[in-house]
Amino acid sequence: MRQGEVMQLEIPSSPEYVAIVRRAVEGVARRMRFDAGQIEDLKLAVGEACTNAVKYGCPTEDCPNVEIKCIMTSESLTVEIRNNHSSDCCSPAVPNQPDLTREGGLGLYLMRQLMDEVNLTWERDVAVVRMLKRTRTTVVNAQGL
Repeated sequence: MRQGEVMQLEIPSSPEYVAIVRRAVEGVARRMRFDAGQIEDLKLAVGEACTNAVKYGCPTEDCPNVEIKCIMTSESLTVEIRNNHSSDCCSPAVPNQPDLTREGGLGLYLMRQLMDEVNLTWERDVAVVRMLKRTRTTVVNAQGL
């Protein structure tokens, strides 16, 4: 693997394509030698982000798809999910503790719990979720173990 290698996907903004993204990220993570638990965390977080992009995104004729980019380094995998949104939308609030009494609303909370870093940006009519997962050796070395 080359440092900074990038894999990009573009899927129609439709729920049945989210599984394809999860499989692709799983393949990238296996190639990077993430352990089984980390791979499951990645798949779940990426699935949540893509589901949110499909569910809350507002595809346009110019950009009807959701874009996914995986950036691989020896220390980490960064996954970026980009989609159009309505300019009426506002940036979602991410609670410290989810409200388990209501349906939905766990996606962003789960992403933050499963990934090492999660950043949300709402650019002009475009929502971007960037998630980073460090390799196990990077986490161990950072902890001095």
